[in-house]
Amino acid sequence: MKIKMTMSNNFKLVPEGERTLKIVKSECSPSGKPNKWTLTFEDSEGGFIYNRFDLKNDKSLYAMAKFVEEVLDMKDGEEFDTTKDPQRCVGLVINANVIHTEGSQCDDEGNPRIFANIENKSVKLAKEDTSESPRNSIVTSVSDLDI
Repeated sequence: MKIKMTMSNNFKLVPEGERTLKIVKSECSPSGKPNKWTLTFEDSEGGFIYNRFDLKNDKSLYAMAKFVEEVLDMKDGEEFDTTKDPQRCVGLVINANVIHTEGSQCDDEGNPRIFANIENKSVKLAKEDTSESPRNSIVTSVSDLDI
């Protein structure tokens, strides 16, 4: 097997502000006894954000509860199934505020690394567009015509 090496970095930082993000990957790991839930969000203009909830940390579990309350419409007291519920998130689109934070390490040029993070309290499930398309609004039967 041969692997083609690409030396260019195609990294794209998700811009700050109100963004539309699609959940493209969601999994709890390790599979036997999960201790983290990792989500990958794709920005509407390219770029990715990776988010992880620590299932053994109370503050992280609270943030996760607020996230699934909004995204999966879970109520207080309901149980999150680590095998089924992460898969229910894949494909969902959210609106959220993205903020940039400066990392402690520097890149090759000596600049601090910048990370895009989702402000958890700003997460809202994107509303589906229920407006009728112009094509669908065209009269479809003779009885609808004013003759």
